[in-house]
Amino acid sequence: QFLLSFVGGVWADRYDRKKLIIAADAGIALITLAVFGILSCDDLERGSLGILLLMSGLRSVGAGIQTPAVSAVIPSVVPGPYLMRYNGIYGALQSVVQFAAPAAAGVLLSFLSLRMALLVDVVTAILGIILLAGIPIPRQENSVEREGFFTELQAGIAYSRSNNRIGRVLAIYGMFVLLCVPGGFLAGLFVNRIYGETYWYLTVTELAGFAGMTAGGILMGIWGGFQGQTGEKRVCGREKTLAVGLICFGLLSAGMGMAWAFPIYLLLMGFYGVALTTVQTAATVLLQENTEAWMQGRVLGLMQ
Repeated sequence: QFLLSFVGGVWADRYDRKKLIIAADAGIALITLAVFGILSCDDLERGSLGILLLMSGLRSVGAGIQTPAVSAVIPSVVPGPYLMRYNGIYGALQSVVQFAAPAAAGVLLSFLSLRMALLVDVVTAILGIILLAGIPIPRQENSVEREGFFTELQAGIAYSRSNNRIGRVLAIYGMFVLLCVPGGFLAGLFVNRIYGETYWYLTVTELAGFAGMTAGGILMGIWGGFQGQTGEKRVCGREKTLAVGLICFGLLSAGMGMAWAFPIYLLLMGFYGVALTTVQTAATVLLQENTEAWMQGRVLGLMQ
């Protein structure tokens, strides 16, 4: 995914972004449809696990190419003053999907075979492509001539380093992602060791985190962060939102490590999710607003 985000970023600057997103979605759907045709109608035969793993790998190729294109196309359809609100709502929807998808899959697989569930995925992909095809998205203008792939890749990295604001945001966000690991990705291990090894504790911990991230997206969608009407004042408002989110994130992370009771830990986990979404939203908007349109794919791919 790391390397594919670079590839997707270059392609998002090189080709029409709307067509690229549709092509990636169509490719994912075709791969899934092919696996639907290969798998046995009744049971998973020997070797099917390898096919499913290959399918997951190939689908991740499409996702890696698609993600920077989606992030880069947003500023061309959303007016600047509403970018923070839009990205907040987008983040909230992503959190809801991450939370609901496993439950929905469990319900689906209780009524359908795995093979038929794959067909449902194909149908929803087709519906998504139809919806996107009906949205008018202006094609980005390239101010430089198209060069070799690796040359354009290096140009994206050089551009990020030469722009102080973009380089600073990327560096801060990279450190932020690294420091998310203890509080987020290792939360299950922490709860297991400190509060007890029960499925209930692990489940409500995940629920608290997703609920906080969803609430954070809704908050950003309604509030929109610290506001400035135009130009530099608006950028300062975005940076202030990012700074407040980072401070809250750090304090909440420390508090989670020192919580003496599980309910207090859950409460802090919920607010931790709010701060997490605030930082992600503010960093994304800063990059979208301060990067020239012909370079947005590569910069946002670097962020991914």
